Amino acid sequence: MNEETLRRNPEPASAAQRMKRHFKSEQLRTFLVVAQLRSFTKAAKVLHLTQAAVSTQLRQLEAEASVRLLARTPGSLTLTPSGETLRTYAERILDLHEQAREELACESSENILRVGTPDAYARLIFPAALRALADQYPKIRVDVVCVPTLELGRRLESGTLDLAVGTCCSQFPGPPIFFEELVWVALESATGLAALRPIPLALFEIGSVPRSLVAEALGTAGIPYRCVYASPDTAGILASVQTGKAVAALPIHSISGDLKILGRHENLPDLPSLALTVATGRTPNRPEKDALMALLTQRASSRLRTTMD
Repeated sequence: MNEETLRRNPEPASAAQRMKRHFKSEQLRTFLVVAQLRSFTKAAKVLHLTQAAVSTQLRQLEAEASVRLLARTPGSLTLTPSGETLRTYAERILDLHEQAREELACESSENILRVGTPDAYARLIFPAALRALADQYPKIRVDVVCVPTLELGRRLESGTLDLAVGTCCSQFPGPPIFFEELVWVALESATGLAALRPIPLALFEIGSVPRSLVAEALGTAGIPYRCVYASPDTAGILASVQTGKAVAALPIHSISGDLKILGRHENLPDLPSLALTVATGRTPNRPEKDALMALLTQRASSRLRTTMD
């Protein structure tokens, strides 16, 4: 079998051979330029390669893919259906390569600060502190993730977060810097759910502080309940309550729209407030990290004093 026949009809690869093969980024880049320009000659000029080098890379790529990618006829060059499929993946692969380089460049320059909080608290505490941090350190990039407190504790322990604001608990200990009122809510048209026994609830994840407080309050009051929806984050609980099929206990600042706060009038027990704290992870202290820690503590404490007064 001569080389031209092999290029046009690559032999099928065995499963073991396919596992050992991989697409090289330079081959994919060359393939994309050829696919765009529909010309080996033009692609060679753009890539600053010889036409023979371009042909070799495309021939190797077809051999590794075990399919024809290009259909050549006199005066034209088109992509086969397999070539169209590979073009989509090649674009994504090279985009990911570029994103990885950018991310590593940021991390290597230590110009990134990774912080986290449950979604219910993001707008409550972070905006003013982040604005002040940007004034002090205009070149810093802050990555904010919104995950439950239990996950924040795990990420701080693993070193994938620099600091976080979460609900005080054994997995996330620290002195309270702010108290957030926890209240019962239901869709305004579904407040009658509070009288059902067992009461249908939308609950946070098992082990979370809000879920523990709800269970304790209802148990003390002798009110049976059943979990009809569960979510690790506030957005999921809000969506569940919006169905009109469940009651929930949520931080008061997260409530909006047509939800109604319930209480003793609906024979529901009072709930204790959530205590928030800020914690740092295992990553080294840096001026930017210390500054954000101080800003969060200062601004949250200011809100705490206002709430207590």
